[in-house]
Amino acid sequence: MKVCALPVKKLPKEICENTAAFSIPLEKAINQNDIVWLERSEIENDFSYKHLITYVLFQSADGKFACYPRHGSEKRLRGLYSLGVGGHIDECDRADSLLGTVQNGLYRELTEELKNFDKEKVTLEYLGLISEKESDVGLVHLGIVYLARCKDDYIPLAAEETNGLEWKTKDELRNIKKELWSTLALDFLGE
Repeated sequence: MKVCALPVKKLPKEICENTAAFSIPLEKAINQNDIVWLERSEIENDFSYKHLITYVLFQSADGKFACYPRHGSEKRLRGLYSLGVGGHIDECDRADSLLGTVQNGLYRELTEELKNFDKEKVTLEYLGLISEKESDVGLVHLGIVYLARCKDDYIPLAAEETNGLEWKTKDELRNIKKELWSTLALDFLGE
């Protein structure tokens, strides 16, 4: 299966060389013309590319955030909690614009990972990018981070990959064992 990727050399140097959450406009960091579609299996360990990954944080109407223990296809993250729901942008998500491609991938992933996802019951806000160089996972992935604020009493339900979904306050999130991306994503939420 082909996934959306970007040659590392096409990313701003600041993003490539640091482990951080970056509040940067999507189109400023990624030029649509630099995107390539490559077989996931061929670039899974190729550090010259970053797979573009949607990473959506969910906030309930009462201000709590969704988190779940990792037990999906990414074996390197199992046992850690994640605040992000999402995944690879597949070739079937391709659109005429970078934003369209990202949103197609985002909605497809959320529909797969949440039983009752309804895009009409959330407001989406782009927060920025997550890049990290601390792990083999981070070296080949670039997180495109959104916040989904749930409207009224809407609460997404876990599907198989997000089984064990819980809702916690920011203070509670700081005290659980999380994947690095989730720790970085907390920076977008402030104090």
